[in-house]
Amino acid sequence: MNSFLIVWKKMQKVLIWIMIGACCIFLCLYLWKRNADKHIYEAPDYYKADLRELLSHKELSQEDYTFLFWQTGLPEKTLKKMIAEGKEEMIYRIQDRFFVKSVPVCAKNSVISWEEWNAEEEDKIIFADLEDGDILITPCSHTFGWRNGHAAIVVDAKEGETLESVVLGTKSSLQYLDKWEMYPCVMVFRLKGVSEEIRAQIAQSAKENLCGIDYGLEMGFLFPAYGTEMTAKTHCAHLVWYAYRSFGYDLDSDGGRIVTPKDISKSPFLELVQVVGADPEKLWK
Repeated sequence: MNSFLIVWKKMQKVLIWIMIGACCIFLCLYLWKRNADKHIYEAPDYYKADLRELLSHKELSQEDYTFLFWQTGLPEKTLKKMIAEGKEEMIYRIQDRFFVKSVPVCAKNSVISWEEWNAEEEDKIIFADLEDGDILITPCSHTFGWRNGHAAIVVDAKEGETLESVVLGTKSSLQYLDKWEMYPCVMVFRLKGVSEEIRAQIAQSAKENLCGIDYGLEMGFLFPAYGTEMTAKTHCAHLVWYAYRSFGYDLDSDGGRIVTPKDISKSPFLELVQVVGADPEKLWK
């Protein structure tokens, strides 16, 4: 009996230390999460110009396009296409949204992760020129202190359909742009120097082959990120990367074991189509 009491007392001490250690870990994670909760959204801190006189010009200089980018979040190539299609009114509406000073809210979207959303319906993002195969990236997702962000591929721009691996415990599935319109910060990227037909093929292949795959953060870390057989698990950035890797385009800019939305956003194979709610020169730093 005495030996049992001695063992029991030792077990009690061990259990107490385990509980103390667990409490310390959860406290650290909580404080880490609170730090990550600082909204990454950034509205322009400069004046909003009247663009009507500038856009009435027959020709625009490089300086004009640079100025327009900082007024709308639309780079030169996107602006040229929209102007050629007579979409000046849409450019004005995009500028209005670009200067909105919204107040995002942070909401839990899984056991371990959170996302920022626009609280007001009128703060919806207006997408400029989406095409099949475009890549959507937002920094407005974090897992405790790691602002991992989120990524998706547009598989049907006309229907506003995206393919995403959303959160732990789910399978990759078709989603819709409605959700992306409510993020405070979004960047749109497009495969550079590749025809619309090929980009549409990549999107269609992803839609047909990459739906219904289990979420798995370990892809690339514990298991090969890419193999001869169809991937058994995926996560948001891996799904986008895998879709393009299947066509010979490696969008992982740093070549690491795990691809992240940040890695994709820095890929030299991609060009920016639009940015809303963030300074692209400061993002991810």
